[in-house]
Amino acid sequence: MAEKKFDEKTLELARRCKDECPICTRGRDKGRGFLYHLVRLERHICPMCRAYEKVYGVPAHLKPGSKASA
Repeated sequence: MAEKKFDEKTLELARRCKDECPICTRGRDKGRGFLYHLVRLERHICPMCRAYEKVYGVPAHLKPGSKASA
């Protein structure tokens, strides 16, 4: 399967969402609660959350490598 190539800006935004964003990291780690639901809403607005979804292939409220749920 061919791997998608992303520009450096997209990769940096996705990394920041994954590692540095206090809302996203806590929401993903816990998997429930207020921050989790905030990330589910925010992913449509936040450029870091959108980049995370492009690069990792899952919505911003899920951990990389997990299967996207409907």
